[in-house]
Amino acid sequence: MLATGFSFASFGIGGLAIGSVISPTVKLYTKDRERQIELTQQVIRHSFHGFIDMMAKLGVLTYQVNGIDKLAQSQGELVIANHPTLIDVVMLIGLMPKANCVVKQGLWRNPFTRGPVRGAAYILNEGSEQFIQDCVKRLQEKNAASLIIFPEGTRTEQGQCLNEFQRGAANIALRAQVPIRPILIRCTPSTLTKNEKWYHIPSRAFHLQIDVLDAVQVDHILDDVTVNPKNVRLLNQFFSQLFSRELGKHEQSC
Repeated sequence: MLATGFSFASFGIGGLAIGSVISPTVKLYTKDRERQIELTQQVIRHSFHGFIDMMAKLGVLTYQVNGIDKLAQSQGELVIANHPTLIDVVMLIGLMPKANCVVKQGLWRNPFTRGPVRGAAYILNEGSEQFIQDCVKRLQEKNAASLIIFPEGTRTEQGQCLNEFQRGAANIALRAQVPIRPILIRCTPSTLTKNEKWYHIPSRAFHLQIDVLDAVQVDHILDDVTVNPKNVRLLNQFFSQLFSRELGKHEQSC
């Protein structure tokens, strides 16, 4: 519990440091907004990687990444993953060379996280058409970073395997026409789920297993790639069934 508490305190302090020290320093270093975003994202990437390694060294967690070479080469892809724990996005950003992500309004306003997420120009999820357009625009930029999104929309609760997939990710994939990279995340024993406090820790270190699957193209899934509600529903259904099937190979609840 002490190690877990120390880890999360360090995370909060790191967020404040990036927002109050690193971001202003980056703005002084360069006036180029794109360069500012790139540098801030790299600081966050290294910070997240260090945070996960610190938790591992403290005995809070262990982790294994299958297909890390695929993730290391990811660029301009829509990365979709299931969402069993609070630190899923931290893990993924720490492993990827260049990544954008979607953040909720709570993180956009939180004093510990608003500096980093705004400095890195992560995409605010307001649940609107503008949010979808912002995601598509980012993915279609020159030398675009990959975009991480969780189709479930929120973490699973303890004892659950997978929430119902929302259609936002499928909508973005259909409009952007970029490669889609599914990633499976398993946490054993379950911890840091939705509505679970950080101090409700398991009796032993939890293990995160990350399985990076091959990227797929929309036109390999659908014969018709026209953007319409039917095709969004079919694409969403395809990925929901894919995750349910793959996770179900190891978990009875799926």
